[in-house]
Amino acid sequence: MPPVALCGHLHQPIAGMRRAAFLPSIAALALAAVPCVAEDADPLQAPGIARMARLPVAGLQAVETRDGELLFLSDNGRYVLRGGALDLWHGARLTSFDQVQRLAGRIDLARLKLDVKELGAIDLGEGPEVVVFVDPFCPHCAELYGDIKPLAGTYRFRLVPTPVLGEPSQRAVLALACLSSSDAAQARAALLDGHAGALPTPADGCGAGIAQRGLVAAQILGVQGTPFLIAPDGRMRPGRPGDLAAWLAGDGEGAR
Repeated sequence: MPPVALCGHLHQPIAGMRRAAFLPSIAALALAAVPCVAEDADPLQAPGIARMARLPVAGLQAVETRDGELLFLSDNGRYVLRGGALDLWHGARLTSFDQVQRLAGRIDLARLKLDVKELGAIDLGEGPEVVVFVDPFCPHCAELYGDIKPLAGTYRFRLVPTPVLGEPSQRAVLALACLSSSDAAQARAALLDGHAGALPTPADGCGAGIAQRGLVAAQILGVQGTPFLIAPDGRMRPGRPGDLAAWLAGDGEGAR
């Protein structure tokens, strides 16, 4: 798989790559140790791990055992959760590993009643909505704009400026938030042409509330870098797709 074309981060992952490599071993040890619980507990045999998947929440993995049971395991292997779980964002009871994987990679913005206009979204095009979190100084975002423009007749791209590259990005996002409330066309041109950093500093806190809402929403949705895309059907993707049209259609690179 090619490297993900992603800029910056909103927050550091809890665990690094080296720790991630040990997770299957930790999980296996944890499940093997479960029969040693208290005598009055319901013992869980350790049939072994068939599949694991990280959930979009800190510290929790989904595990499918070789006999098909769905479990949830803490990153350190200390806690194993059995029985049903609910995905409140989708209003669904989780009953299978495949279902967990499918829903973990999607978000229903309409169900969450999240209007990205309130996050300072800068719109381009008409059609089914594609939400994209972008940083004004992210080179991968700039490349993505070139992919977006030919598709503006098919989709409505809602670009949410999100500062992941430090203080210059924070100043540019604030300036865009202020400008977009009074001149959406000029704000769009500044973002797409790479001139957001040259915008004047807003006075009297203009745009601060919009920028703050955008940042909080990005953190809640698990955005760790830009670009971060949400397709019309709710599929999420960090990084620029190799073929944006194919990904949006559910085909080709990144459609899984």
